[in-house]
Amino acid sequence: MWEGPSAKILEKAAARKVALFILFVGESDESNEAAYIYGKDIIALATNKATFIRVPYTSDREPGWDDGSMVPTSKILGSNPSRDYGIKTYPTMIVADCYGNECYRLTAKPDASSLEKKIDAVADTMKRSNERLQKGLESAKSAFETKDRGKTLRTLADNFKTGLVGLEAQESSVKLYHEIIDAGRKDLDEAVAAGGKDLVTRLKDLKKIFKDTELNKDIDAALKNSK
Repeated sequence: MWEGPSAKILEKAAARKVALFILFVGESDESNEAAYIYGKDIIALATNKATFIRVPYTSDREPGWDDGSMVPTSKILGSNPSRDYGIKTYPTMIVADCYGNECYRLTAKPDASSLEKKIDAVADTMKRSNERLQKGLESAKSAFETKDRGKTLRTLADNFKTGLVGLEAQESSVKLYHEIIDAGRKDLDEAVAAGGKDLVTRLKDLKKIFKDTELNKDIDAALKNSK
């Protein structure tokens, strides 16, 4: 019934469009026992309506590696799901969509009936979340059409700050983001290759646009080398 967090398991959940029920077990408490959440009704949920995932206990809360990108990454597929979901109490249970986006958080063991209601509500939560992201994406596209890359990135950042992954509007937001970053990297390379007395000005202009992205460190390095 229980699976470990893996890309393969999430791919299957996404293909079936089923929710995730994620159990973060304690270090040495009853949540480690096989029968902690069990029974025929629970098995039916795990078979038909959700993928049940058990995450081993870890006390590590050191910040993860940051590449400077605005784009959110999967918490359940990261190196430390307990840290990334901000788990502080054990056991903690999360009902998430098929991409691992949190919908409900529980610290008391649920019965099958109440758990099923939360699982059934996930689809509506996904729909509402995607609609909100789509509004942000449309605003970003409008800014992009006017060639205002700074405003486009700021608008996309609002979508990314939700931490949501996998949803259609978010995936489109990520695609637009990378399109802008790739174009910015090309502009940076061309500016450095051209050199000239206005190089610093051009680099500072790029820095204003890309200050909160992974391109910022490359611009800083170019500015340093231009002195």
